[in-house]
Amino acid sequence: MDLLKFLEKAQDQPIGIEVEYRLACSGEFYNRKAETFDWRKSDVSRILLDKPFLIFITSRPFDSYPQELCVRMTLNYVTEEAGAPNARGTRIFLPDEDVIEDLCAILSLLSRRLVSTVTKISEKLDDKSSPRGLPSEVPMPILGDTRVIAWRRRPVTVITRRAGQEFKSNDPPPVGVDPQALARFLIGLPSTPNAQDIVHTARLYKSALELIEDRPDTAYLALVSVVEPLASVALDDFEPDEAEKVKSKTRVVKRAREFGLDEARARALALEACKGEKWRTRKFVKFCVDYCGARELKNPDRVFLALEHLNPSEAEFERALRGIYGARSKNLHAGSPFPPGIGVGMSPTVKMRDLPVDPLGRPEVPPVPWFERIVSTAARKFLIPAGSAPFADYGDYQEPVT
Repeated sequence: MDLLKFLEKAQDQPIGIEVEYRLACSGEFYNRKAETFDWRKSDVSRILLDKPFLIFITSRPFDSYPQELCVRMTLNYVTEEAGAPNARGTRIFLPDEDVIEDLCAILSLLSRRLVSTVTKISEKLDDKSSPRGLPSEVPMPILGDTRVIAWRRRPVTVITRRAGQEFKSNDPPPVGVDPQALARFLIGLPSTPNAQDIVHTARLYKSALELIEDRPDTAYLALVSVVEPLASVALDDFEPDEAEKVKSKTRVVKRAREFGLDEARARALALEACKGEKWRTRKFVKFCVDYCGARELKNPDRVFLALEHLNPSEAEFERALRGIYGARSKNLHAGSPFPPGIGVGMSPTVKMRDLPVDPLGRPEVPPVPWFERIVSTAARKFLIPAGSAPFADYGDYQEPVT
């Protein structure tokens, strides 16, 4: 995997081809370690990462939307070979596109903001590699190749009272970045167990954020696919107790009794039938509960505009997760659509058809922003040690007491 290979050598790779990319962030990043009274007026708070490569905020003004980021990194060509000894194929290429795409996916997963590639603007060769007659820094074409994938800017809410009007922003809050914590995470990622699975899940999470506004059903599928591999890694040896195993095979127990087997033999037969079971649904629910319990959702969501009365209660938490996994399976294997209303929370306005007919009822499947919050929280808790979060929403982060 090109990103992991790049990060392994990033600190020891001063010679190569320096590429510069522009990224679009559906939010606002700033360096929370910069000592300043107002980060929007400080150039120091534009530096999100300086080692092993540069991530810099180029937007002017600081809070332009989407926020424009600059990434500069030095890479070398890679060679891939495959085929039989007498018919072997070889290709040589610069893996910058793959590295940047996966970097955007990791940043999106860590920050809970959509970070997308816009375009490459330059390649800078070292003096020895520069062809004769060409400048060492080669500008890249951007006309026709520039595409910005970002969330739509949300309109403000105007609250009118007798005393006057109040304007409430619906955009996600700014995100503070700890450059040292981000560098530690990226440098340590290649040596992390199941690092490739982490990058793959980050890709799926980024795809979910790209689709969540316009295709909430497809975003739901991607988010479930984020949890499954993480749950398999975190709960590799998980198995329910014997009582649950027997309960899951009630039809086997019933049939065994019909054949005249006693209770002990019927139970033993049910346990034998459980061998080889992956327990995917139980792992899915347990991972979400272990790393993002219902109490984690008590505070209002600050990224999406969830309607709290449509979200499951604490008592309904596990049942709602099982319902999500069941709806996903029906959608994939039987083509059954997700019920209406799963896209509620992406805009200040809500269509009447998306609301339950029963004003006190809850939707069959929770809105996708509710589940996205669980997936994001659980993934970050699983991947990042406590007290070392590279990204934190403004006002949420407190420095650990030492």
